[in-house]
Amino acid sequence: MPKRGGRIRNWKPNEHFEHDDRSHNTNNTRRVSFKPGTSKVKSRFRWNDAAQVLLDGDIDMGASGGQGPNRKGFRGNRGRLSSPAPRPVAKRKFIPGLLPWYQILIPYGAKHDKEVVLRTLLGIISPEVFIPHYYKINGNSATFYVDDVKIAEKLFYADRKIVMSDGYRLAVIVRNSVPNVNVDANMKEKMKLAMAKRYNAATKALDLTKFHADSELTDIFCGLFRPVIMLAAIEIIAENIPDLEALNLNDNKLHGMEHMKILCTKFKNLKILYLGDNRIPFLSSIDPLKPLPLVELYLKGNPLVNRFSDHDIYVSDVRKKFPKLVRLDGVDLPPAIGFDVAEDVALPPFQQSFLIDPAGKDLVRDFLTQYFAIFDSESRQPLLEAYHETATMSMAANYLMNDNRNSPALRLSSYLPNSRNLIRITERESRKRYLRTGRLQVVSFLSDLPKTKHDLMGFAVDLLVFTPAMIVLTMNGVYKEITVNGTPSRSFHRTFVIVPNSAGGFSITNDMLFISNTTREQEEALNSAQAPAPASAPAPASAPAYDDTQRAILMSLRQQTGMNEHWSINCLQETGWDFQRALFIFNQLQSEGKIPPEAFLN
Repeated sequence: MPKRGGRIRNWKPNEHFEHDDRSHNTNNTRRVSFKPGTSKVKSRFRWNDAAQVLLDGDIDMGASGGQGPNRKGFRGNRGRLSSPAPRPVAKRKFIPGLLPWYQILIPYGAKHDKEVVLRTLLGIISPEVFIPHYYKINGNSATFYVDDVKIAEKLFYADRKIVMSDGYRLAVIVRNSVPNVNVDANMKEKMKLAMAKRYNAATKALDLTKFHADSELTDIFCGLFRPVIMLAAIEIIAENIPDLEALNLNDNKLHGMEHMKILCTKFKNLKILYLGDNRIPFLSSIDPLKPLPLVELYLKGNPLVNRFSDHDIYVSDVRKKFPKLVRLDGVDLPPAIGFDVAEDVALPPFQQSFLIDPAGKDLVRDFLTQYFAIFDSESRQPLLEAYHETATMSMAANYLMNDNRNSPALRLSSYLPNSRNLIRITERESRKRYLRTGRLQVVSFLSDLPKTKHDLMGFAVDLLVFTPAMIVLTMNGVYKEITVNGTPSRSFHRTFVIVPNSAGGFSITNDMLFISNTTREQEEALNSAQAPAPASAPAPASAPAYDDTQRAILMSLRQQTGMNEHWSINCLQETGWDFQRALFIFNQLQSEGKIPPEAFLN
């Protein structure tokens, strides 16, 4: 309340009510000030609605908002009895807003030219500079916007620190506020003109870096971080540049990206996208853009990049979203490991077996023939000669599907108790217990496994290492358990590591065996497999015509085996004219004494 007997001032229309602190005022007349007290009314403002409030209105950036301690009952320099002593008003503190735009309000700014006001503000925050967006005069005040939180903070603390030429202290009020926007035909036309000068027709590239600061848009707010404005921009681009290949959206305060998924349907040829120096918080925020066939992407300057402590992980995660990417943040990426081939590219032909060195095929054939002839015999004790003294061997077994456990014929009960499955067996000592060491332990373990009959024609053999010091051999195949009811079939994968021995031969130093149930395809192939034609099979009435390649294979097989043409042809036909498989079958049957003498008569 004014002092009793004091003069009551009559305010003029349109006069600004902000406190006018004049440096030349020397009278001691008490002024009337209206400061908010400590109201006990509960505030209805909720911080989770703050973003929407800022889009529709504004909030003062001062932490105290001019509020001091409760001064009820205090008057002048004389306090009431029992009244608390006055405390100094807390210094106002700048609080960054939730949105990247700030309104700067200069009360009585209309009294000064625009250039004078801006030059004065630039001088006090020097060496920092800013661009005043949408400078306008409203009544006796001047307002403009800045899009930088650091500039807004410096202007906030410049409040009443500038003395103008007429002695007035310039008040500066900072509010977190977004300019009003109305996307109409006039605004779209100005946006179109601004885009036209930013488009490079030669490279089909459009540069919209800091689009709201374009000289064509000085009188309208065109922040692309507002979804309604971004969608309007995409609509304009799609109508005028449908074959766009490169788009630069750097420094546009972008944060939410869900609405930008329309880029994937509007621009099928967009391969280069720059999103640097924005406010994109997470890498998952750009998931709506994953369908774009991007080869170059720029994300540097976004908070999402700082969330990765390992740059390699950052690159890997970005490439998972954009597999065709070859350049990220201005740096060329190493070639990706993948199988991104065109549909019309012819793949190499399928191979039953792979030989790292063709010179090892004879040794592989002889070794496997001898090994499985003993393995499938009545006694496996002769395999002692095949293993090194310090050989190690492990076996693991598992079901293809859980349903296989319910069928007695498909149960792997003969293998699971001795299975060294590292996923289930995690203790070090248990793993050692399931590892067989030394030739006696290995052969003893193999002798306890069910008796088998392997399908030699179904083997897929790969020779991975073939050197004078080591041979690594892997194979896949199927076999039947001939001493178990129902003769169930099993699928296996086996790896042999073979080294030379002192006797001039070779010994197995490591043997790894994995056993599972057969697939339906393996079961059908195993049941349809047939042995070579018996001796009593009649010869064909007329010899069919063979091409030069088949003739060469036939001649080689006859020379290697000594069989006559009739038996050699039958063997090749049964193996699909695969020379290696035919020779393997011959050696297996020959070691078992199942090829009659007639096969060698001419």
